[in-house]
Amino acid sequence: MIVLKFGGTSVADASRILAAAEIVRTRLPRQPMVVVSALAGVTDLLLRAAGAACAGERESLDPLLADLERRHRWAVEGSLSGGRARHDLALAVDAQFEELRQLLRSLRVLGEATPRALDAVLAYGEDLSSRIVTAAFQDLGLPARLLDARRVMRTDGRHGAAEPDLSAAETAAHDHLLPLLSAGEVPVVGGFVGSGPDGRTTTLGRGGSDLSASVLGLVLGAEEIQIWTDVDGILSADPRLVPAARTLPRVSFAEAAELAYYGAKVLHPASIAPAVARDIPVRVLNTLKPQAAGTLVEREAGAEAAALASVASRPGVCAVRVLGRRLRVDPGFLPRVLTAFEAAGLVPDLVVSSEVGVTLVVPEGAALEGAVLALPDEFQVEVTGGRGILCIVGSGLRAEAAVRDRVLAALAGTGPEMVALGGAGTSVAAVFPEERLGEAVRRLHRTFFEEVPA
Repeated sequence: MIVLKFGGTSVADASRILAAAEIVRTRLPRQPMVVVSALAGVTDLLLRAAGAACAGERESLDPLLADLERRHRWAVEGSLSGGRARHDLALAVDAQFEELRQLLRSLRVLGEATPRALDAVLAYGEDLSSRIVTAAFQDLGLPARLLDARRVMRTDGRHGAAEPDLSAAETAAHDHLLPLLSAGEVPVVGGFVGSGPDGRTTTLGRGGSDLSASVLGLVLGAEEIQIWTDVDGILSADPRLVPAARTLPRVSFAEAAELAYYGAKVLHPASIAPAVARDIPVRVLNTLKPQAAGTLVEREAGAEAAALASVASRPGVCAVRVLGRRLRVDPGFLPRVLTAFEAAGLVPDLVVSSEVGVTLVVPEGAALEGAVLALPDEFQVEVTGGRGILCIVGSGLRAEAAVRDRVLAALAGTGPEMVALGGAGTSVAAVFPEERLGEAVRRLHRTFFEEVPA
């Protein structure tokens, strides 16, 4: 069997839902099951609604609820041809919104949202989308069957970023999913949502719907997991900076992880790690171009893989230089610096150490001020903002010295302020003033992906 996960943009409205149905229809011989995200933007709206309810801001909450209801009603109206099925679906959606209103009233009375309550609010996005998608598929003649994600996605008890319990999920999947697949039905479940040992709703955090697809594919022994989104796959650069960016036919998991960390936003690598670790291929595809091949993510790069995959980039970072007392690094210096940044919730993009100090490249933002204030007074600190980071990624960097030489020589020609080889050996990152980042990305893309190397 295969798992098809449709992201929020792939079920954003009625037309996208109908397009997803046709994709599923063409894959019926492969025994598909479907995982769906909330409609595009709905999770953010639910977060804002919860915040407005806790703050007692009725004038903000009412428009948010009206927007949420309007978008889901439009999806119902446009996805079903009419008659009894559309009437029944509209009633079911109305009932879910009444439950949501009652929950938000409770938050308004309490004036706060516990992690457990917030999970309950956010789960409505996937609950609504999976219900609408299932009804639309059935209306088009597909043998779809709605299954509450809480029955199969078993997790630990942490709210907001629950970890899947693979053993419990495997048992639940064999109990509830395999019978449907064996009967020729197409199970439809919401992603991102699960249940803890006490049966209460949990959510899986960042990349949660991809993680749901990955875990369910793993426990069912899927042939392939398909992540359907609104881009052609993983690209050789940010197309907003490089119009000539092309789709990568295949990348290794290590390459995908580096690209996501340094700016590519197609998928969060941790979310597909369970499947890739078991050698289940993950394919990233475009709902708007269902015939395109997309990008295949595998555990290791094959022999035919290109030495370099992509150049990722991200603005909005700063370089923080920390010097030790007497301009030398004492034992314990680096752990004290890293502890201050960890306490502020900052994960450095780069750490470059020398005998007199250390330079960290971190995201700009309010957390940075807290990290700097937490450093001991005797440390000297210099903060240089307005920087961007780019990263050239490819398995050839680890395997071939000649590839590293070419990349480092090309980077030197762009005038970076800092260069570092990634810990996994599959990337080289560099820091630039933000106004020069785009040109550096375009120049390196031309060198490695648009010109034939000499």
